[in-house]
Amino acid sequence: MGEALLQVDGLRVGFESASGFLRAVDGVSFDIRRGEVLGLVGESGCGKTVTALSLLRLLPRPPAVIEGGRALFHGRDLLSLPIEELRKIRGGKIGMIFQEPMTALSPLHRIGDQLAEAARLHREIGFDDAWALGLEWLKRTGLPDAEQRMKDYPHQLSGGMRQRVMLAMAMLPEPELIIADEPTTALDVTIQAQIFELLLKLRGGDTAVLLITHDMGVVWDVCDRVHVMYAARLAEKGPREAVFGRPAHPYTRGLLAAMPRLHQRAERLPDIPGQLPSLANPPPGCRFAPRCPLARAVCCEKTPRMRTREEGHEAACWDGIWDLAEREAGA
Repeated sequence: MGEALLQVDGLRVGFESASGFLRAVDGVSFDIRRGEVLGLVGESGCGKTVTALSLLRLLPRPPAVIEGGRALFHGRDLLSLPIEELRKIRGGKIGMIFQEPMTALSPLHRIGDQLAEAARLHREIGFDDAWALGLEWLKRTGLPDAEQRMKDYPHQLSGGMRQRVMLAMAMLPEPELIIADEPTTALDVTIQAQIFELLLKLRGGDTAVLLITHDMGVVWDVCDRVHVMYAARLAEKGPREAVFGRPAHPYTRGLLAAMPRLHQRAERLPDIPGQLPSLANPPPGCRFAPRCPLARAVCCEKTPRMRTREEGHEAACWDGIWDLAEREAGA
């Protein structure tokens, strides 16, 4: 992997709500290196999407409040850049593939007009050249009858087709980083596989990808490193092989245990009891403690720190789980 392209340090983001101030991202830190695919995983509501949208300041303010932290891209803090400079980076140096393309695409404009607009925002070219560039990228996504699709409106396309349009729009300016926020939600598994294959094929060798998902199977297939998020905080992070082969946090173990296996008997998959805590009033100590089968008194009293288990592999858990993991590894 190359050098760090994006460095996020201590990101804290909250929302004003009727039930009080809700901190959706609480001290999250990570980096993305050139050419790698970094997976950010966790249950719905754990803060993954808010983290991604915060990096490009796409959250409505108010009610959103970026309380602190930094997001350094080429040494420049995205969280404090003047908005005019940030707009040059959005969609240009950093591309975004949204979870639901129907809400990300304008229903009032043709696909070709939207692709051409994206091209003209980041390249000094005329409309005809921008249209031709949009058509070229649409063809590269494998969308059938691309010439006709350029003249269509989003409602005339299927979900998989619209996601190919979003992929073409994100890749068209040749970004250095792509943020893909659950890009295959609501698509069938065949289309999901095609979209991920296209993403990896089109991104190029040095382009990094931040992939946000709740699907651990997808993470295993496409990611180099994995960051597991729970209740607004990172629970574990490390190389894919280490996190999958030697998970150190009980939450990560629960996610992996719930993955269906191809040759598994038709019986109920293990689940994680309980539900995410309220982020407006989170419990003290480890936020996973109320659901954790290994929780001790200290887990409910003190917040665990990130502890290194091996090179690049860390988890925020009190010592008991590490001892257990080491015993199991030696068994």
